[in-house]
Amino acid sequence: MWGAIVAIHARYSRLLGALKEGWWADEAQTELLCALVVWRAEIDDAGDSPREELAFHRELAGFAQMLREQGGGVAKAWRPGAPPPDWLASS
Repeated sequence: MWGAIVAIHARYSRLLGALKEGWWADEAQTELLCALVVWRAEIDDAGDSPREELAFHRELAGFAQMLREQGGGVAKAWRPGAPPPDWLASS
């Protein structure tokens, strides 16, 4: 899942650029991000409905807005890389 999160962050870097370091310690953010990853994979694998694509982007934009509202600036932005020890311990 970590690799998929890194990939979706790269794919939607503008929208997910406000993701903060340590996001994995927040269960709600982690669950939302994982749900978006799985949803995107399902659309990429078998999606044939433009409505599904629109719904995904609407939810992604809502998540991005929530991240921006949390503030913190670029100094606290997440820099994708190897999973941290506490992610590995929870897997």
